[in-house]
Amino acid sequence: MKIIKTDGNNKDFYGLCVKLNDYFGTNVPGWKEAGMSSLFGMENFKDVFILFDGDRPIGSAGIWYHDEERVEVVRVFVDDDYRGQGLVKLLFDTVESFVVKKGYESLYLRTLRITPSAVRAYEKLGFDEVTAKEYKYTDKFTKALQFAESRVYMKKKLNK
Repeated sequence: MKIIKTDGNNKDFYGLCVKLNDYFGTNVPGWKEAGMSSLFGMENFKDVFILFDGDRPIGSAGIWYHDEERVEVVRVFVDDDYRGQGLVKLLFDTVESFVVKKGYESLYLRTLRITPSAVRAYEKLGFDEVTAKEYKYTDKFTKALQFAESRVYMKKKLNK
Protein backbone atom coordinates (compact mmCIF):
# COMPACT_ATOMS: atom_id res chain seq x y z
CA MET A 1 0.00 0.00 0.00
CA LYS A 2 1.16 3.49 -0.79
CA ILE A 3 -0.39 6.95 -0.63
CA ILE A 4 0.40 9.70 -3.11
CA LYS A 5 -0.41 13.41 -2.84
CA THR A 6 -1.85 15.00 -5.94
CA ASP A 7 -4.65 17.40 -6.88
CA GLY A 8 -8.23 17.25 -8.06
CA ASN A 9 -7.25 16.87 -11.72
CA ASN A 10 -5.79 13.41 -11.15
CA LYS A 11 -7.48 10.70 -13.29
CA ASP A 12 -7.34 8.13 -10.48
CA PHE A 13 -9.05 10.57 -8.11
CA TYR A 14 -11.70 11.13 -10.77
CA GLY A 15 -12.28 7.38 -11.06
CA LEU A 16 -12.68 7.00 -7.30
CA CYS A 17 -15.10 9.94 -7.19
CA VAL A 18 -17.17 8.24 -9.91
CA LYS A 19 -17.38 5.16 -7.67
CA LEU A 20 -18.33 7.36 -4.69
CA ASN A 21 -20.99 9.05 -6.78
CA ASP A 22 -22.35 5.67 -7.89
CA TYR A 23 -22.48 4.57 -4.24
CA PHE A 24 -24.48 7.66 -3.24
CA GLY A 25 -26.72 7.31 -6.29
CA THR A 26 -27.57 3.75 -5.27
CA ASN A 27 -27.81 4.23 -1.49
CA VAL A 28 -29.06 7.77 -0.89
CA PRO A 29 -32.71 8.32 -1.85
CA GLY A 30 -33.12 11.43 -3.98
CA TRP A 31 -29.39 11.81 -4.76
CA LYS A 32 -29.70 11.34 -8.51
CA GLU A 33 -33.03 13.13 -8.75
CA ALA A 34 -31.55 16.21 -7.06
CA GLY A 35 -28.72 16.27 -9.57
CA MET A 36 -26.13 15.80 -6.83
CA SER A 37 -22.64 14.75 -7.88
CA SER A 38 -19.42 13.83 -6.12
CA LEU A 39 -17.69 15.08 -9.27
CA PHE A 40 -18.72 18.69 -8.65
CA GLY A 41 -15.77 21.04 -8.14
CA MET A 42 -13.13 18.35 -7.88
CA GLU A 43 -10.79 20.30 -10.17
CA ASN A 44 -10.59 22.92 -7.39
CA PHE A 45 -8.96 20.58 -4.89
CA LYS A 46 -5.34 21.56 -4.39
CA ASP A 47 -4.51 18.63 -2.13
CA VAL A 48 -5.76 15.10 -2.64
CA PHE A 49 -4.45 11.84 -1.24
CA ILE A 50 -4.90 8.58 -3.13
CA LEU A 51 -4.30 5.15 -1.63
CA PHE A 52 -2.96 2.47 -3.96
CA ASP A 53 -2.66 -1.29 -3.73
CA GLY A 54 0.12 -1.78 -6.25
CA ASP A 55 -1.05 0.20 -9.27
CA ARG A 56 -4.73 0.01 -8.33
CA PRO A 57 -6.25 3.18 -6.80
CA ILE A 58 -8.43 1.99 -3.92
CA GLY A 59 -9.08 5.03 -1.73
CA SER A 60 -9.11 8.80 -1.65
CA ALA A 61 -9.46 11.83 0.58
CA GLY A 62 -9.48 15.41 -0.63
CA ILE A 63 -8.95 18.60 1.34
CA TRP A 64 -11.25 21.59 1.02
CA TYR A 65 -9.87 24.82 2.46
CA HIS A 66 -12.71 26.99 3.75
CA ASP A 67 -10.50 29.70 5.26
CA GLU A 68 -7.37 30.16 7.38
CA GLU A 69 -8.99 28.35 10.31
CA ARG A 70 -11.22 25.69 8.78
CA VAL A 71 -10.30 22.75 6.61
CA GLU A 72 -12.60 19.91 5.62
CA VAL A 73 -11.84 16.40 4.40
CA VAL A 74 -14.07 15.47 1.47
CA ARG A 75 -14.52 12.74 -1.13
CA VAL A 76 -13.45 10.07 1.34
CA PHE A 77 -13.78 6.71 -0.36
CA VAL A 78 -12.40 3.19 0.01
CA ASP A 79 -13.20 0.58 -2.62
CA ASP A 80 -15.69 -2.11 -1.55
CA ASP A 81 -13.05 -4.86 -1.79
CA TYR A 82 -10.89 -3.09 0.80
CA ARG A 83 -13.38 -1.90 3.41
CA GLY A 84 -12.98 -3.03 6.99
CA GLN A 85 -9.18 -3.22 6.78
CA GLY A 86 -8.33 0.03 8.59
CA LEU A 87 -7.48 1.88 5.39
CA VAL A 88 -9.63 4.90 6.22
CA LYS A 89 -7.43 5.36 9.29
CA LEU A 90 -4.34 5.22 7.09
CA LEU A 91 -5.78 7.91 4.82
CA PHE A 92 -6.85 10.09 7.74
CA ASP A 93 -3.48 9.77 9.50
CA THR A 94 -1.89 11.12 6.32
CA VAL A 95 -4.43 13.93 5.92
CA GLU A 96 -4.19 14.95 9.57
CA SER A 97 -0.40 15.05 9.54
CA PHE A 98 -0.50 17.18 6.40
CA VAL A 99 -3.02 19.75 7.71
CA VAL A 100 -1.28 20.01 11.09
CA LYS A 101 1.94 20.93 9.25
CA LYS A 102 -0.07 23.64 7.47
CA GLY A 103 -1.09 25.04 10.87
CA TYR A 104 -4.68 23.82 11.22
CA GLU A 105 -5.90 22.81 14.66
CA SER A 106 -9.14 21.04 13.69
CA LEU A 107 -10.44 18.93 10.85
CA TYR A 108 -14.06 18.95 9.74
CA LEU A 109 -16.16 16.58 7.65
CA ARG A 110 -19.73 15.97 6.58
CA THR A 111 -21.47 12.67 6.03
CA LEU A 112 -25.02 11.42 5.90
CA ARG A 113 -27.07 9.69 8.59
CA ILE A 114 -28.06 7.12 5.99
CA THR A 115 -24.46 5.84 6.16
CA PRO A 116 -24.18 4.87 9.84
CA SER A 117 -21.04 2.80 9.18
CA ALA A 118 -19.29 5.98 8.02
CA VAL A 119 -20.44 7.87 11.12
CA ARG A 120 -19.11 5.07 13.36
CA ALA A 121 -15.80 4.95 11.46
CA TYR A 122 -15.31 8.69 11.90
CA GLU A 123 -16.19 8.47 15.59
CA LYS A 124 -13.52 5.76 15.98
CA LEU A 125 -11.06 8.17 14.36
CA GLY A 126 -11.83 10.76 17.05
CA PHE A 127 -14.45 12.91 15.33
CA ASP A 128 -17.35 14.28 17.34
CA GLU A 129 -20.70 15.35 15.98
CA VAL A 130 -21.24 19.11 16.05
CA THR A 131 -24.15 21.33 15.06
CA ALA A 132 -24.41 22.86 11.61
CA LYS A 133 -23.92 26.24 13.30
CA GLU A 134 -20.67 25.15 14.99
CA TYR A 135 -19.58 23.63 11.71
CA LYS A 136 -20.37 27.02 10.13
CA TYR A 137 -22.15 25.21 7.35
CA THR A 138 -23.81 27.26 4.67
CA ASP A 139 -24.81 25.75 1.38
CA LYS A 140 -25.11 27.97 -1.64
CA PHE A 141 -26.19 25.04 -3.76
CA THR A 142 -29.96 24.61 -3.68
CA LYS A 143 -29.63 21.00 -4.84
CA ALA A 144 -27.88 20.12 -1.58
CA LEU A 145 -30.34 21.84 0.72
CA GLN A 146 -32.77 18.92 0.64
CA PHE A 147 -30.09 16.81 2.34
CA ALA A 148 -29.42 19.31 5.16
CA GLU A 149 -31.59 17.41 7.66
CA SER A 150 -29.84 14.11 6.95
CA ARG A 151 -26.31 15.47 7.24
CA VAL A 152 -23.98 14.74 10.10
CA TYR A 153 -21.40 17.45 10.77
CA MET A 154 -18.24 16.34 12.54
CA LYS A 155 -15.09 17.89 13.94
CA LYS A 156 -11.83 16.57 15.31
CA LYS A 157 -9.36 18.58 17.37
CA LEU A 158 -5.88 17.77 16.02
CA ASN A 159 -2.77 17.15 18.07
CA LYS A 160 0.15 19.37 17.18
